[in-house]
Amino acid sequence: MVLAGYIYVALIVVLMLFQACMAAGAPWGHLANGGKWPGRLPVFMRFAAVGQGAILGLMGWAMAARAGLVTALPVWTFWAAFAVTVLTCVANLATPSRPERMLWGPVTVVLTLCGLRLAWG
Repeated sequence: MVLAGYIYVALIVVLMLFQACMAAGAPWGHLANGGKWPGRLPVFMRFAAVGQGAILGLMGWAMAARAGLVTALPVWTFWAAFAVTVLTCVANLATPSRPERMLWGPVTVVLTLCGLRLAWG
């Protein structure tokens, strides 16, 4: 169970760094949001990337708490993070952006599997 927590948190850190780079203007729009904004994101979406990064951090904390790696949080935070993880997985596997699907699809599948392991732990 602890390993699943470490894997989940490591992947969340990667996703948070990706969002931070997008917010800073990295030209990776084709890898997010269904590829709607190729190149650099518009300013309002850069602010959204900051918010998404914050949500990812909270999700990582909730999963790490479930795995016993950090201070415990209310159990509902784990289930909320798990639900968002599953929905994100479905969205990344169904996105019309092939590059996004190829990059983030496998990552979100692993996140979902780690979440399932933590749910059953």
